[in-house]
Amino acid sequence: MTNTRRQILTAAAALPFACQEAWAQADSTIRISVGFPPGGSGDLFARILAEAMHTETGRAVVVENKPGGGGMTVAINFLRAPKDGNQLMLATGSTAISAPISRAKPPYNSVEDFQWIALLSNAPFVIAIHPSIPANNLKEFIAYAKSRPNKLSYGHAGLGTTVHLAAELFKEQAGLDIADIAYAGSAGAITDTISGNVQMIVETTGTLLPHHKSGKMKIIACMATAREKIAPEIPIARESGLDLIAGTCNLLAAPLGTPPALIEPISKALARVMDKPAVQERLSQLGIQPITQSTPAQAREYVAAEIARWSPIVKKLNIAL
Repeated sequence: MTNTRRQILTAAAALPFACQEAWAQADSTIRISVGFPPGGSGDLFARILAEAMHTETGRAVVVENKPGGGGMTVAINFLRAPKDGNQLMLATGSTAISAPISRAKPPYNSVEDFQWIALLSNAPFVIAIHPSIPANNLKEFIAYAKSRPNKLSYGHAGLGTTVHLAAELFKEQAGLDIADIAYAGSAGAITDTISGNVQMIVETTGTLLPHHKSGKMKIIACMATAREKIAPEIPIARESGLDLIAGTCNLLAAPLGTPPALIEPISKALARVMDKPAVQERLSQLGIQPITQSTPAQAREYVAAEIARWSPIVKKLNIAL
């Protein structure tokens, strides 16, 4: 082998390490885009993640809220984001799964159009009602709502979001006629549920639990397979005879085509961050179940499996936006 060829091969072998070193020492800001306004569970997760990533890497990490389209606007814009290792997307279940499959013409293919890095968390949904409703459990609320067809309404974070689909699934299983009111994110829906402008909401436990404890709303059921540690007093829907399993997730993605050498240090930093007990404790207090040591392949497989699970449900509910 000639000296020139040996030098070329040595340089090529060193390139990934040089990219990783450059990423770790970069003074440019890491930007995490989120598809909803401040105040929702995805935004809260992103801010906890950004703070922990800053501590772990020493780099500036900011959260940029880009709401719209039930969580899709951020993903559509992200298709054109620079592939420099500084652009990341915190995709909720709405962004990655429910919003695109709820459209007659999806604007992107969630499985193929993004470079998934990790599945970071899951969080089951709960059903909550305004305290003026004379019901203290799911069966009582169903009976109350059935006696008032088309007289009640519920608020949600946007058409095609995971909370929208979960609430419609609840209505379908319980045989309820309740109007849906769409908001540009969870904050407006929560505010109007507290004020009584709408009577029901579906959201994550951690998001609604403070309002439940303060008496501003009543959580009557959880859409999980078992009672949550954060609120063991709240029964699951299955205890009332409804097979309601629904929640949201948080995944991290880079723009498709980002060099693997730039993805690897992000993936390693994420693994260290999600393995920290302090981070896990903060998430658990919000009713978010942290997932550690997730790989890009596992994240991609999860998106594909959830799309396969929810697509028939969307069709059955006749949701085609």
